[in-house]
Parts: sequence; C-alpha cells; structure tokens
Amino acid sequence: MSPFLLVSAAVLAVLGLALALIVVNARLEKKRVEAMQRAAREMGLAFAPKGDDATFGLLSGFHLFSHGHAKKITSLMLGEVSDMEVRIFDYTYTTGSGKNSHTFRQTVIAFRSPKLALPAFSLRPENLFHKIGALFGYQDIDFDTHPQFSKHYLLRGNDEEAIRSTFHDGVLEFFDENRGLCTEGSGPTLIFYRAAQQVEPEAIRSFMEEGFKVAGLFMK
Repeated sequence: MSPFLLVSAAVLAVLGLALALIVVNARLEKKRVEAMQRAAREMGLAFAPKGDDATFGLLSGFHLFSHGHAKKITSLMLGEVSDMEVRIFDYTYTTGSGKNSHTFRQTVIAFRSPKLALPAFSLRPENLFHKIGALFGYQDIDFDTHPQFSKHYLLRGNDEEAIRSTFHDGVLEFFDENRGLCTEGSGPTLIFYRAAQQVEPEAIRSFMEEGFKVAGLFMK
C-alpha cells in the first residue's frame, strides 16, 4: 500500500473513532437526561432539559461559574421544597483548548431562601497549590479551634469577620466529618456540589437531602 493510502486510511480511522465517540456520548447524555426527568417527576419538580438563563443569571457571581468556557446547564430541576426554592442541575465547563482542554462535570444544588443571610464565601477542598499559594499571601481563612477543617478546606471571602461568625462550631464540625464537599454562599443563595462529580439520577433524592442538611447549618 502506498504512503498516501496509508495516511488516508489512518485519517479515516481516526475520524471514524471520533464519530463513534460522539455518537456514544450523545446516547449516554440522552439516557441521562431521560433518567433525570423521571427523577424530577418523582420529586414533584419542574424539568428543563437545557436549563434556563435565569439560573445562570442567579449564580454567575459564584466561584464555580467564574472560570472556564463552554459553560452549560442541563437537566435542570426546579421547584419549592420545604419553603425553599430549589434548583438541581448538571453543570459543565471546559478549561484550556485543543489537546490541553479538559471538561468538568458536576451536579449542583442551589437553595434560595430568606432564612439564608450569608456573607459571600466559597468553600472547597484544599490542594497543594492552595497551600503553596498561602505562603505567598493567597487568602485562606483558618480556624485554630478546628485544625483538621483548616487543613482540608480552603475558605475564602471578602468579609472575613462575617464569615468567621457564619462558620460556627456546628458548621466546622460537619465539614470536618464530611470532607470533599464544595459550598458557596451569598445573601439568600447557597450552592452545594462535589467538584467534577455527577450524581446518578437514582441518587438525586439523597443528594437533595444531603443538600438540605448543609443548608440547614447556615439558616438563621
């Protein structure tokens, strides 16, 4: 076989594999959306498979939504539960480009209630880069009374005094015992998720219950 034919065959093989992956991913995504819709129906929540602009507008100021590109909300469940406005959805975004791109996917729950009056903060697991950054002045609000919480979490926000008041012993102890969680708050809104982790549709109800437990820690 000539070099030209070899190259052509290789290109066609790569294109065929790429097309197959696109088809498989599309089928998996469709299956997930259908399962999420069933879960929403079982919980009495409205469902918008492609999300809505209002949710982006409400949450755009949070850390999770401040970086990356190709941002997308899908499988949005929306309703009122226990006197709180609840949104549950899949959120994806991409960092980098080309071969260096990476897409992150996570399931997020957002609560909105007048019972929440939160200073703006973001809480997420602390990694090595955060620890190195702290040596050069990168903000991380630590608590001498809870060294394990401070070791495993990065807590940031402009009003440190208000944040310290909000993170009372009950909050600190909960996150110390349940590591790997991400929580952000501002005013009447609180969001909860695990970075780069999607929740299986059959576990959405328990995810919502866990979210309510977290929201309850911050209520007045």
